[in-house]
This record gives sequence, C-alpha cells and structure tokens, in this order.
Amino acid sequence: MIRLPKLSEVRARLVRSAGWLMARQVINILNSLVLGIVLARHLGPENFGVLSYAISLLVMLMPLTTLGMRNMALREYAARPDDDARILGTVSAMRLGGTLAAIGVIYVITTRFPVDYDNIVLLCMLLGVSLLFQVIDTIKEQFIALQNPRIFVIVEVCVLFAFTVLKLLLVLLDLPVDYFILAAGAEIVAQGIGTAVAYYLRSGTPPRLTVDRGLMRTYAANALPLLLGSISTVIYLKIDILFLANMVGKEATGQYAVATRLSEVWYIVPTALVMAAFPRMMELRSEAPRHYRKRMQEAMDAFAAFGTFIALSSIFWAAPVIWLLFGPEYLAATALLQITVWVGVVFATRQLINQHLLAEQLYWGAALISLTGAVTNVALNLLLIPSYGAEGAAWATLISYTLAPLLISPLVPSLRPVAKMQILSILWARRGFTLLRRQKGPE
Repeated sequence: MIRLPKLSEVRARLVRSAGWLMARQVINILNSLVLGIVLARHLGPENFGVLSYAISLLVMLMPLTTLGMRNMALREYAARPDDDARILGTVSAMRLGGTLAAIGVIYVITTRFPVDYDNIVLLCMLLGVSLLFQVIDTIKEQFIALQNPRIFVIVEVCVLFAFTVLKLLLVLLDLPVDYFILAAGAEIVAQGIGTAVAYYLRSGTPPRLTVDRGLMRTYAANALPLLLGSISTVIYLKIDILFLANMVGKEATGQYAVATRLSEVWYIVPTALVMAAFPRMMELRSEAPRHYRKRMQEAMDAFAAFGTFIALSSIFWAAPVIWLLFGPEYLAATALLQITVWVGVVFATRQLINQHLLAEQLYWGAALISLTGAVTNVALNLLLIPSYGAEGAAWATLISYTLAPLLISPLVPSLRPVAKMQILSILWARRGFTLLRRQKGPE
C-alpha cells in the first residue's frame, strides 16, 4: 500500500479554505442559474428584463458599499492578525459611508433613467436600503484572510436555500416581479444578519470595533484607486443592461440577461481559486519572486485555455442549452451568448492580474486598466446599441474588456509586464505548440 505524503500545514489550510470558498461559489452559481431559469420562464422576457434592471443596478453600485477595499482588507488581516479590532472598525465605518452614498446614487439613476415599469423607483430604493446590512460582511473577510471561512460558508448557504424556497413559492403563487425584487432585498438583509450570527458562533463574543481616523486616512488614500477599479469593472459587466433597458426595451434586456447569466457560470473557477490563493500568493511573492511570476503566468495560461475551450464549444451547445433551460421564447439569446462567453477568457486572466497589481501595491495601475475599459465600453455601447441592439452591447463588452490593458500599458511603464502576461496567456496555444516542438527536437 502506497502512503501519500502529508501536505504542509500552510498548504493544507489553503486547500481547506479554497475548498469551502469553491463550494460556496459552486452553490451560488448553480442556485443562481437554476433559479434564473425558473424566474425567466415564469416572468417572460419583459418582466425578467425588469428584474435584471433592478439587480444589475444594485450590482453596479456594490463597489460603493465596499469602497473597493475587500482585497485590501484581506491583505491587512493577513499581515496584522492581532490588529483585527482596529481594521474591522475602520473598514466598517468607511463602508457604511459608501453604502449611504450608493443608496443616493440609486435614487438619482432610477428617477432620471427609469425602466418603463410602475413603482420601479420605490422597489429599487428598498433594494438599495438592504445594502446597509452588507457592511457586516467585513467580519467575513477576516476569517477568509486567516483561511478559516467554514462557518460563514455554512450559514450563507443555509440563508441562500431558505430564500430559494421562498422564491419558488412566489412562482407557485404566480406573483408579479415586484415580489421577487423585494425578496432579493430581504435576502441581502438575512445574509448580513447570518454573518453576524456566524461570527458569534465562531468567536463566542460580539466583534470588537475600533475606528482609527489615522488608519482611515491611509485606507482612503489606497482605496480611491481600488474603488475606481471596482466601479469600472462592474460597469463592464452591468452597464449594458441599463443601456438596453432605456434604449431598446425590456424584452431585449431579458434576452441579454439570459445570455450573460449563462456565460458567467464558469467564472466561479477563477474567482474562487484566486480569492482562496491570495494569502499564499503574498507569501510566495516575498519568498521567491521569480517562482511567483512563473506560477502567475502558468495560472493565467490555464485559465485562458479553459475559457477558450468553453467559448469555442458554445457553437454546439449554446442553442440547445437555451432552448432546453429557458424555452423557445429565449432563443434570440443564442447569438448573444456566443459573443459574451468569450469575455470569460479575459475575465479569468484579469482576476489574476488584479491580484498581482494589488500584491505589487500598484493600486492606480489596476484602476487605470478598469477605468480605460469602462470608458471604452460606455462609448461602444452608445455607438453600437442604436444600430445593433443587444448584439452591439455584447460586442462592446467583449472588445473593451479585452483591449483595456493593451490600451493603457504603453502610457504606464509599470503596466507593461501585466499586458505582456495577458498577451502570452491569450496566445497559450501557440506557445504550447512551440514548447512541444522543442521537446521533440528535430526529426
């Protein structure tokens, strides 16, 4: 009998943490997909477009509720675990201010650029107020940094399942879209309360909070580029929903929402792996910088290869999957899915790029890449949607997301290595064949 070697304690913690975070992401994605199918069939393209408008508006403003500080908080907790009260109190106070600002922005957008639906302003405002409970999520980040997220994942999944049952009950009662928007807000409130309960179960005491104004100023200086980067990133992925709702109509918005929901399914892999591996990436960067860069490039190559396979194979599976899951009334989403699925290739590599820039403390570098892409995306949406509708929005997102690092890197020397890494990852197949030929040698 062969005895396998034991993992080191560091690697064992990383594997356990990654496993729990991956399980959470898998459950979230699968639940979102299955529930999305049920809701899309129940509501139809127009009302599903209304729901997508409200949720997309919320998601687009999520960075204001975190101020882009999620990864920075992870780094702070990992670097100074004994200073958790000061970090937690300061970050929570800053996020509370950001959330209040997000609620104000929701009011402005829904009153100035509303979708054609009764009570949409009130519904979106109630959804926005629920974001106040997301401030509690800062507690969760402390345990993710310490690679011990188990209790939070369990509680989060329990709340998720409870509200899934509630939403299915609303479908059986044949209730309108208003109830599903309200249920989404109630779920955010319950998740925040669940996080507080999980902390108490894990620690046995309420969290200690200390607000440090000096630390707040330091965080604010670093958070500004992170906030700009986070806002720009969600603009990439969600602003097209708002444009379509106002420029084309609710039905096109519903079709596009179905396509993007399916194309985002595989994002679970890079997102969960990068979040779980971030503390170890920081250690490896300090211990062996050359090995760290090599591992970064290998991970980017693997993500790009997997994404390319998913995108190419959509030629065969896109239409049958949409027909089977959502029904024939959503078949117009097929062409949209075959475009948006390619965004995943770049999305995966960008997850690693953002963590690399954070590790190198190139905060403005990450912000400039995202900001360049967001501005390009908005411009392309305004240019392409009037002529090409939803397909124009899909192409706008793909083009802007792919080109952003390449457009800004010639102007910022510190970003050129990042752009080179992305180009190399996208050309993974050519480099793989070259390496294979070298190994074989001359015939």
